[in-house]
Amino acid sequence: MAGLLTGALLAAGAFANAAHAEETLKLEIPKLTGKAKIGTRSFQLTDRSRPAGFDQAGKRRLMVQVTYPRKRGAGACRKAPYLPDGTAERLLSYLNLDGPVDIDTRACLGGPVTRKALPLVVFSHAYTADRAVYTSLVNDLASRGFMVASIDHTGDAFAVEFPDGEVVDGAYGSPLASKAIEEPELVKLVNMRTRDVRFVTTWLLKQDRKKKSWLKKRIDPKRIGIFGHSLGGATASRVALVDKRFRASADLDGSLFGDWPLSAKSRKPYLLFTSQDGLGSVLPLDKSCRYFGHAAKPKLGWQLAGAKHLSFSDFQVLAPQIAERKPDWPFASLYPIIIGNLDPTASVLAQRTAVARFFNAYVKSGKKPPKVKAPTPPTGVVPITADQLTCSEPG
Repeated sequence: MAGLLTGALLAAGAFANAAHAEETLKLEIPKLTGKAKIGTRSFQLTDRSRPAGFDQAGKRRLMVQVTYPRKRGAGACRKAPYLPDGTAERLLSYLNLDGPVDIDTRACLGGPVTRKALPLVVFSHAYTADRAVYTSLVNDLASRGFMVASIDHTGDAFAVEFPDGEVVDGAYGSPLASKAIEEPELVKLVNMRTRDVRFVTTWLLKQDRKKKSWLKKRIDPKRIGIFGHSLGGATASRVALVDKRFRASADLDGSLFGDWPLSAKSRKPYLLFTSQDGLGSVLPLDKSCRYFGHAAKPKLGWQLAGAKHLSFSDFQVLAPQIAERKPDWPFASLYPIIIGNLDPTASVLAQRTAVARFFNAYVKSGKKPPKVKAPTPPTGVVPITADQLTCSEPG
């Protein structure tokens, strides 16, 4: 499922600022539901304790994007781009989507962070995806009063563009032809991503303590959570298990790999949020079923009704817009196969609300679970059934 489906997922990432002669195709993510206007900054970090990996020279480099509530009265807003030009050009060519495409991210480029310490949530993308294709979820969470750090996992992501313009292509193929890999390699990727997340989190907290930093006293180190989609969901589950700084984790339709899900017991608030036709359709056979089964409470099992695996990406709202405005687009008649026939606006609202309710309760509140009222699933989200949680014995 990871190969073809996540390849299609990256189709959502191809909407950026390529310059051609045609009329610009204008797209947008839904309006943000929070009260805060948001800013976003992207920057390169280098972990000098690790090699780059993936047959690359040098040390491990990552692109990180931090999105946050802007300080009131921060001044003029320059619209933040959806993707940098180099990455966008690659993806557009694979999609046969000619001409310039501009997408409204509803975020400002830079600007000061609001004057208070914020809860921090880290986001990890799917296999062969990148941070951009989850802009709708990430930006909405920031508008609700969170700082969100999204990481591009270099070598795993389809392509990562660094500030000097260099684009590092991923090791696992193109958006429409992702390489199928076996479980041992997926375990290695989750371990690598776990180190990425822990490194980035340590760096952010150091910036919070520095005298001269745009993040000075803007992060509450006692209120940190993590979520991710697909392989990013597996990463989130693993990080929360091994790193005490994280209070809660949410896995969006992500299978788990390796031996640890069969025996490890999560003792932190945990959300398993599946799609009906993705992980939800095979849950008894997946290791996430057993991990959820022996996790300590509070644990929430929710399902996005009628959804497919890629419904959790921006493709949910962007593909229908493209198809409507460009009927000759090659994917115009195919995209429902990978995102279903959900109403895009309702689907995105359900996802945003579910993720926000979970992190409001178990991260933003700062309260320990016994003192927190368990959140309820929003409209369009249903509890995972008992049959789905009747796990098959490992073979």
